[in-house]
Amino acid sequence: MSQPEFPHPDARPRRFTVRRAVALGGALLVVSVTVFATGTAYLWPLYIFPLFLAAVFFFELGSLLVSLWLGAFFALYYSVHSAPSSADLRRALLGVALSALAGLLLGRVQRNHHRLQALLAASSLSDRLTGLYNYGTFVDYLHNEVTKTERYGGELTMIMFDIDHFKEFNDRHGHEVGNELLRRVGATLRVMVREADMAARYGGEEFALLIRGDESHGYELAERVRRAIEALTVQVRGGAEVFATVSAGVASYPTAARDETELIERSDAALYESKRRGRNRVSVYSGSRESGLETSISA
Repeated sequence: MSQPEFPHPDARPRRFTVRRAVALGGALLVVSVTVFATGTAYLWPLYIFPLFLAAVFFFELGSLLVSLWLGAFFALYYSVHSAPSSADLRRALLGVALSALAGLLLGRVQRNHHRLQALLAASSLSDRLTGLYNYGTFVDYLHNEVTKTERYGGELTMIMFDIDHFKEFNDRHGHEVGNELLRRVGATLRVMVREADMAARYGGEEFALLIRGDESHGYELAERVRRAIEALTVQVRGGAEVFATVSAGVASYPTAARDETELIERSDAALYESKRRGRNRVSVYSGSRESGLETSISA
């Protein structure tokens, strides 16, 4: 699962990649023109600068491309200025080989560093147990989506889920079984939401979904998730299988809420209506800011 405003940390926007490519190309061009115009081939170590940029920007592939450029430059340089001696050729080949080796090593180090940074960034955005986004990321994303909806129109729907009687489930079966249930619920949400939707662990045994669409879309998705979780089984000691259910509340913006705070409050109110009416069901906040709860009950 990925969201437009919160891509995976390893993803790079196209315009960002283009800017890096332009910077690298500019550095290669400046160094090549300088060495070619002065007629001093011994200035080829200046290629260390674009080689460093290539390794930082594009890892091993960028380093290899710069090394190929350097080899092509030597071939062009000697074909224009003078016939190279065997010593010149040896120096050129050695320079290209050393550049390729240094670039590959630097590119590998940079790739590993980038991967580590991506993992650290991802861990700050997501919940370690379920793999879903965490509360802070969800709140930021909700604010951005509400702002976009206010500016460009459309509807935004929030669904709140709560695992029914989770404290009793933990007390009866143990925290490890409870954690496994949370993991299973998180995996179910990841599978069932679209790329453009946001799924998060809101806190404890509560989960939240944010989708583009009205309350009817929210109700349909909430019902599918409720039925899927109802069918989940978790093994306990002795090989027995236990089950769990969830209650859900649905509210939409801007029809039922004025801002993100009210959207959270009204989806939460719909969730508690589901609990009040017996749990394991979905309740939808009515399509009016002024009216009360409109409850859709599922067996």
